[in-house]
Amino acid sequence: MDSDLFAKLFGYFSIGCWIVVFTPQLYENYTRKNTDGVSIQFLSFWILGDILNLFGIILENLLFTMLLLALYYLFADCLLMGQVIYYRTVYPQRHIEEVVVNDYGAGGSNLVIPQHHHHRRSSISSSSSTSSSSSSSSPSNASSSVSGLSHHNDYINEHTSLLPTKINSKSRTSSTTIQHHQQSSRTRTIVRLFFASSIVSWTALMVGSALFFFGPGQHKVDMSQWHVIPQTLGWGSAILYCVSRIPQIMQNFRNESVEGLSLPMFVFSVVGNVTYCVSIVLESTDPTYLFINLPWLIGSGGTLFFDFTIFFQFYMYRQRTDLDSKTTI
Repeated sequence: MDSDLFAKLFGYFSIGCWIVVFTPQLYENYTRKNTDGVSIQFLSFWILGDILNLFGIILENLLFTMLLLALYYLFADCLLMGQVIYYRTVYPQRHIEEVVVNDYGAGGSNLVIPQHHHHRRSSISSSSSTSSSSSSSSPSNASSSVSGLSHHNDYINEHTSLLPTKINSKSRTSSTTIQHHQQSSRTRTIVRLFFASSIVSWTALMVGSALFFFGPGQHKVDMSQWHVIPQTLGWGSAILYCVSRIPQIMQNFRNESVEGLSLPMFVFSVVGNVTYCVSIVLESTDPTYLFINLPWLIGSGGTLFFDFTIFFQFYMYRQRTDLDSKTTI
């Protein structure tokens, strides 16, 4: 009886986490009026996983809390996807139209046309020819020649003084290029380590599950309660949930930034997934029951590795941003 009570408590606590999980990201997108930090592939995989998860839970007749969570997942994901589409397509167009209308109403038709260098040179040459013709008719030709020579020397001195600046800018550019190559190489190394550790983690998870249910000395699983269609949907959703994080992680690695992402969203996701798994295990430890719920356990627990990878990205890139800001100051 106590385990049933705790199972329900953890289940409802998980629901509470998932109710607020998207709120920080929705607020982040609203305040920034930008969703470039969120991978649209990440959300697409998540929504597909939610759809399969919902139908799998209904067909398998699983816990009521699991059904409530599945329904809310789908609603919240669609809300977040709608926000991403709005700020990437509708909002920029409306913002441009508003700026154009406001500029036109404020007298924005007075456009400033930039002059090109050859226009300035022609005007200078024409003015100089005019001044030379006028100076030839004046008695002060010698003084004008001396002044012209001094201007010529000033021109040479001015451009000669710019040479060290140009050399310094070239050296800074080359050092920036070298630093960029070093960062790219480090990013590629981290990505390789990420994929290698992902494969190892998933292999260990699947082998451990197989040994737990079908290893020597284990209780036999009643396969008559195992239904093909809901289990297929459940495993499909589990794979999509875990794969969904990869596009977001790769985007963060490519951009070397987590700007636009909300850290609390992933914190609530981890807490919600952990309490979700605990609620399933506390409901019953019967091998058949756990085996039937295995896709949902892996769908929640298997994402933890990817979520902690995103935590590492937050730590790494936020720390670099702080160092860059201190260096700039």
